[in-house]
Amino acid sequence: MIILQNFEFHFAAMKRAIIYYPCQLILTVFFNIFNCVLAVLHYGKRKIVPRIEDPLLLMSATKLAEGIREGKLNCENVIRTYLKRIQEVEPYINATVEQCFDDALKAAKEVDHLIASKRYSSEELAKEKPLLGVPFTVKILIRVKGLRLTSGSRLNENVIGTEDAPAVALFKEAGAIIIATTNAPEMGLHVETVNHLHGRTCNPYDTTRTCGGSSGGESALIAAGGSVLGLGNDLLGSVRIPAHYTGIFAHKPSQGLVSNLGSVPPDRVDPSEKSPYTEVYKILVTGPMCRYAEDLIVSMRILTTRNDIRETFGKEINYKKFKIFYLKELQTPLVPFIEADIAAGLQNAISYFESHYNTSAKQIKLPLLFDMFRCGWTLLANLFFDAEDALSGGRGIHFNMNLDLLKSVLGKSTLCFMTLMIMQTRHIPLLYRGSKIQEYKMMIEEIRNELNNILDEDSVLLLPTLPITAPYHHAGIPLMGKVCYTLIFSYIGFPSTHCPIGYNKHGLPYGIQIVGRKNNDALTIACAVELEKAFGGWRAPGTTKRDI
Repeated sequence: MIILQNFEFHFAAMKRAIIYYPCQLILTVFFNIFNCVLAVLHYGKRKIVPRIEDPLLLMSATKLAEGIREGKLNCENVIRTYLKRIQEVEPYINATVEQCFDDALKAAKEVDHLIASKRYSSEELAKEKPLLGVPFTVKILIRVKGLRLTSGSRLNENVIGTEDAPAVALFKEAGAIIIATTNAPEMGLHVETVNHLHGRTCNPYDTTRTCGGSSGGESALIAAGGSVLGLGNDLLGSVRIPAHYTGIFAHKPSQGLVSNLGSVPPDRVDPSEKSPYTEVYKILVTGPMCRYAEDLIVSMRILTTRNDIRETFGKEINYKKFKIFYLKELQTPLVPFIEADIAAGLQNAISYFESHYNTSAKQIKLPLLFDMFRCGWTLLANLFFDAEDALSGGRGIHFNMNLDLLKSVLGKSTLCFMTLMIMQTRHIPLLYRGSKIQEYKMMIEEIRNELNNILDEDSVLLLPTLPITAPYHHAGIPLMGKVCYTLIFSYIGFPSTHCPIGYNKHGLPYGIQIVGRKNNDALTIACAVELEKAFGGWRAPGTTKRDI
């Protein structure tokens, strides 16, 4: 019996290898050729945002708040500095949708008056208003009272937020001042930030390349120094993917740890009423994005819905018990080979913990991830069981999907091509296997159980966030399979922190994911803080090797 089981295991592994390596090789070769064509088309067009000159823009949100409440920094000056920076970088990256400069300056003056009154001590303000006077930005798929809630779609062009999403409200209650909303792909359904309504957002390190999506406006603006702290949301990698492409930190919280209400699609999540968004809201999470790892700590203390977990953020790692597991790459078809710099970056992170803290590191393999590409896209298509209702936000607008898909190729559709394609995933056999939905759901559960058996409260899993650095604009569609690296942790509900590790010869950033057991977010963020000390974290555009 044991011999038979071993034979079946090795036969399955051989079968996977026969399928996997040729597919991955073909895709990688195709991407390299396609990339060369795009490189020729973009030759000489590369721009980098202007260098950061004002030292205020190089302070973390945590340090800004400390300086403001202690009277060492003038809040109005801080806000004006960020507003000036937005105006400086916006022509390069096109990241903002709506700028609320007047209201931000008014709020800043009120903060300065509060500090001058000495009504509260610095200690009291640190406890009650930990982000007092700190500028922040919000992705346009998250509700902000009084600001447009377009979700990057012409269908929602005139929609105005009537109230703040809970996450936005918590940041405001903590004293933070909103200065702008930022761009996203239509309905958040693309790994590139581009739409018919607000245009294309570019990478601040190279404007010919994508900033990722769907929280691409946030990541581009933060990385360019136009914001210090932002709120995005993540369905299948939407804060981690753009953070990887732009060299900042981002955290996808554990499922249910941060309220995702107030997100677009509209939050019609009454369990008694069947809705296109019921299943989406089980996976969608709201998470912080920033340039400095310590700002993830204060953000999660503010955003978390659980008091018992709130106090764990900021605690040091117990290195006597700390263990590392790592996954070098996902062996699944339609995902390109991992770039050498990213593979080296992962190994450097592992080696750092091993050498500095005598930590044990063990490589793991998850054979179940072999079919993750098709599993992920099948379950994604199943999330939106009524595509028309999902697109129209429940307003009963009807579309001719096939005709609109054709019109979008010609640039004549109200909706973007990628939005329609994802909504039509059920009709693409390469992506969708409706007969296997229950099997795929069981597969996700098995992966969750397997990782729960591997990870404990003192261990993390390290792996690449993506196998590639930021590609040129328009290269995202052939590489949709790369989201397998991020989507699995969305489906199983585990926390995942993206941490920048280095920059390649083209000056483009890359990083890794730090994954923990559900509700062990504090540990993944603590590891990011440690790796930032070791590898330098975010570096301002114009200061990487290619640019010096």
